[in-house]
Amino acid sequence: MKTTIALVSLVGMLFSTAAYGQMKVTLYQDVFNYSEPLAGELMAVAGGTPNLASVINQSAYSTNTSGTLGGQYSFQTFCIEANEAFATGTPYNVSISPNAMYGNQPPLGDPVSIGTAWLYSQFAAGTLTGLTAGNVAAPYDYTYGAGRVASATDLQQTIWWLEDEPVGAVDPGNSNVFRNAVLAEFGSAANAEANANGAYGVEALNVGGPGAIQDQLVIVPEPTAAALLIAGSMLMLAARRISSSRKVSEG
Repeated sequence: MKTTIALVSLVGMLFSTAAYGQMKVTLYQDVFNYSEPLAGELMAVAGGTPNLASVINQSAYSTNTSGTLGGQYSFQTFCIEANEAFATGTPYNVSISPNAMYGNQPPLGDPVSIGTAWLYSQFAAGTLTGLTAGNVAAPYDYTYGAGRVASATDLQQTIWWLEDEPVGAVDPGNSNVFRNAVLAEFGSAANAEANANGAYGVEALNVGGPGAIQDQLVIVPEPTAAALLIAGSMLMLAARRISSSRKVSEG
């Protein structure tokens, strides 16, 4: 049985992005004037041991959405909750999970939506494009200045709507180009609000320590086919060993 527990634990390590020891993150607002007063783009600086950067899919981020600060890897992110706060420049303990832990559905958390995951993955890659009310493409403005602030504001509002933050969050309307894009991609708000289940590698960065602070978005490597095959083989081996042990004890 101990062997089985060890194998199951290893499988969990292959697929789970739960707690990673003393990883830390430091959040900054308005460092590059990309944020609106409520939220918008934030800079997340990786830290801790192991370093948060070691579990992030850095290849998913473009030069427009990542960099370094003080020699540490940084990436641009967005808030999942609307009513949680953090102190700028303060290092917090952090873990990664499929759920925003401090929102509307404690204690198990609130899953990231598929619409949010899709939008953030494209934002991170530097390829996010919205749609005007007339279905004209309107790219996210990645250039320093007021245009990027406006893009960040629209994207943050769309994320909060998809995550129902706060409860009963209203549709931002067809003047919001990213809201229009996610509806065009998924066909309806209900479809876009479905659980992401790790799609696009997007997870929740659970910031805390001690106490609830915020949840941000992050991209981690998705399990590979090889990892799935190895894990499946390990589980089959464990099952065979349990079966053999029972036959010996019964014989």
